[in-house]
Amino acid sequence: MSFSDTASRAITNKLDLFSQEPARFAVRAIMAGVYLGIMTAFAANTATTVEAAAPGMGRYAFAAIFASTLYIIVVLQGELATGDMMFMTYGAIHRKNTISRGFAIVCFVTLFNFIGGVIVTYLISITTIGEAVTMDSFIYQLISAKLEKPSGKLFVEAILANIVVNIAFMLSAQAGKDFTAKLFGVILIIPAFAAMSYEHSIANFVLTSLTGFEFGPANIPGYTFENIARHWTIVWVGNLIGGGLIMGGIYGWLNLTKTNYKD
Repeated sequence: MSFSDTASRAITNKLDLFSQEPARFAVRAIMAGVYLGIMTAFAANTATTVEAAAPGMGRYAFAAIFASTLYIIVVLQGELATGDMMFMTYGAIHRKNTISRGFAIVCFVTLFNFIGGVIVTYLISITTIGEAVTMDSFIYQLISAKLEKPSGKLFVEAILANIVVNIAFMLSAQAGKDFTAKLFGVILIIPAFAAMSYEHSIANFVLTSLTGFEFGPANIPGYTFENIARHWTIVWVGNLIGGGLIMGGIYGWLNLTKTNYKD
């Protein structure tokens, strides 16, 4: 299936559901945050075990498991803000929605991704495994490293992260109903952003809330309101550029061609 056809259908479905039944649209966004929370905790716990046995390999174990998150979201049709950044930009270029409406949808989904992430990470934090996490764990080292990054590096890594994420969305969209092809399309590319420690805004919502619940803000270097607000804002804007302006914008423009040379 071509991306131009599947993107058009996906954009129409998103616009219809947002306009007619926003509560259902919100729940799909909440569920995406829930899936991210569950798989992030699982990936981090596995990475801690792998790192203890093979130092330096924990990040690759984390990336390999984390990749399945997007597959779950795609197959179960959750709404992820970073993917909608591409679809809404693409839709604006093809006159299926306005820029303002597309931006409103991205903000709406961002909010409910956050809510889903906070709910599930709180629940995870009070489980047996969640309460047993220590400060020498992979997830503690990961959040500490993220919170100390300078703004310029965050911005660049956020752009790169959402280019990678939306490559996966494009590959899975072209796979149609072939779920095996969707899986391969996702697991071949998503580990690139996770292992390289690029910055994904919704994943960072989950990571920040999970570690905050597990360790307490006072026990995490740089875990202050000001620093987290800086981090979240820069990464979200970087994701918007990477997924929206670059992926959605470039492929939206490319597919305006009058020829058959379309994705």
